[in-house]
Amino acid sequence: MKEIPISKRNLLVGLILAVVLALGILAIQLFIHPDGQDSKTSPDDNLASNSAVTALEAFFHVDYQEGQDAWLNRICAASTSSGCQFISAGASQMWKKYGDEKTIVTAKVTPEMKLAETATEQVWKLSVSLSAALPGSNKTQDAAYVAVSKTDKGWKFDRFLLEPEVKVILARQAGTATPVGGQK
Repeated sequence: MKEIPISKRNLLVGLILAVVLALGILAIQLFIHPDGQDSKTSPDDNLASNSAVTALEAFFHVDYQEGQDAWLNRICAASTSSGCQFISAGASQMWKKYGDEKTIVTAKVTPEMKLAETATEQVWKLSVSLSAALPGSNKTQDAAYVAVSKTDKGWKFDRFLLEPEVKVILARQAGTATPVGGQK
């Protein structure tokens, strides 16, 4: 074998070029995907998950001073008519507790993954972070499972899923759920 002489200068230039190339690739990826996620999520999925986030943030934004009507109006604006009716049905009982305990809570909701979909409905798992626990609970962090429906006015919150529904969907979708960003 023949030895190939490499000067320290050439080695340093090669190393600098490799670092610059790696940083350039990272910069391009961040420019194309600024949130750091792979953008395999469809525009329809983004609209559906955004509607779920909007509705849940409205649902968990509780200010006893604003009152029940303002709270319901926010939720119903982001919901289907059946979703609005469902939430409205139990609102009085919740608001009695909220008023009694002078509840003021805000929420940050983040979509985690789409679990199921049809042409007109999607099921999403969302992470909910509350500024304070709601009356009767000690949780400020939890997951919520919701169904959103495609309406003539876009995607709207339809309902929270019950635990048995979630178990069935998770069992059926094991291995096929799509996290936000399209990564598995």
